[in-house]
Amino acid sequence: YVFESVGNKRSLTINKCSLSDDAAYECQVEEEKCFTEVFVKEPPVTITKQLEDVHTVVGEKVEFEVEVSEEGANVKWMKDGVELNRDTAGSRYRFKKDGRRHILIINEATKEDIGTYYAFTNGGESQAELEVEDKELEILQSIADLTVKASEQAVFKCEVSDENVTGKWFKDGVEVQASERIRISHIGRNHKLTIDEVVASDAGDYTFVPDGYALTLSAKLNFLEIKIEYVPIEEPPKIHIDTSGCGNQNTITVVAGNKLRVDVEITGEPAPVTCWTKGDQVISEAEGRVRVEKEQTLSSFVIEGAEMEDEGFYTITVTNPVGEDKAEIYIKVVDVPNSPENVKCTSVGEDSATITWDPPSFDGGVPIKGYLMERKKVGTARWTKLNFDVYESNTYEAKKMIEGVLYEMRVFAVNSIGVSQPSSDSKPFMPIAPTSEPTRLVVEDVTDTTCALKWRPPERIGAGGIDGYIIEYCKEG
Repeated sequence: YVFESVGNKRSLTINKCSLSDDAAYECQVEEEKCFTEVFVKEPPVTITKQLEDVHTVVGEKVEFEVEVSEEGANVKWMKDGVELNRDTAGSRYRFKKDGRRHILIINEATKEDIGTYYAFTNGGESQAELEVEDKELEILQSIADLTVKASEQAVFKCEVSDENVTGKWFKDGVEVQASERIRISHIGRNHKLTIDEVVASDAGDYTFVPDGYALTLSAKLNFLEIKIEYVPIEEPPKIHIDTSGCGNQNTITVVAGNKLRVDVEITGEPAPVTCWTKGDQVISEAEGRVRVEKEQTLSSFVIEGAEMEDEGFYTITVTNPVGEDKAEIYIKVVDVPNSPENVKCTSVGEDSATITWDPPSFDGGVPIKGYLMERKKVGTARWTKLNFDVYESNTYEAKKMIEGVLYEMRVFAVNSIGVSQPSSDSKPFMPIAPTSEPTRLVVEDVTDTTCALKWRPPERIGAGGIDGYIIEYCKEG
């Protein structure tokens, strides 16, 4: 501050005003006062370096820089009339000060950032245009045409300059969807479409379109169809018989009354004609108890309810233009044996009887294992088993019988198939105890030609009683 007094004039001079000098000032002379007010303004801040227009591509960093005349000056930024600040601009915008330089930074520019940007100071303004274009995508490897055969794999692949670029695959204008057979992959800058087990319908025009770019990559998939000329295979006919479980000479055993089915596999090209015969008789494929059934490569010989007359040799013959084959099987029909014959009692004892019989006239086709015997009292219907284990002999002594009671016997034959029907009942017989000998024989009244004999009756007489006596004599010595 500089104070001056010249005559009756008083002066206050303020050199180099600053904002702190902005105030009210008072001058007092004795009892009189006067006032004045000093207003101090900041000097105007001018823009010494103007903003420059920027032309960039999507994703690039943008910087607008302006230089002003004073350090620490305030600069206001705007875009298309809207102020940009930290509260409204978002994280994509940053503001930087470096001395008299002020910088607006835009990270990863987009099409939305296109417009006019302004920088304002209290002494000037500057503006610039921002243009943002799509980033040009460089094709490092394009997809190529493919020619593949049926069931082979087709792989379309391409490489672009930006690994972040995604894309879609199209076939004949329709987007390709991934499946178990079709795989779509994107690894780094490489894009791949893989088609497994190619079929004819996969042929067509394939296109890869990068997302966000007016760019397409196209190629064609050609399906190579291989024509195979059919050459008929000729193979002589062959009969395949499973002989496991069969006896000698392909013998197959069936129990009378049961069903028999023999499946025979037939091979040969062309398909052979099959014929079954028994002797000179051809077995037809029509419905019947004995018939032939055919199914694909099987020829089946069927007997419903086997009978003894079905036993014999059967021949299967297969023929085609290339040759002929034959096979023979023997069907053996077995059954339970016939009943034993001629059952009779040959002797009796006090409580026993000896029974004999003849073997059955037919053993059922398998050896007789033995016999089972039953007895009953005459006049009753209840038969009693005499043995549970088969008895091998044809003579049997029945015991534990009651003397004087009439009995009947019957016999069953047993083979590996089963038990026969019972034999005819034997004639009734009665166990009888033998009579003891007469006692006290005495010779009396002897003459030259005669003598008299006396004796007592037997002490033990069986249930049959005594019909009489038999007298015998012999010469002495």
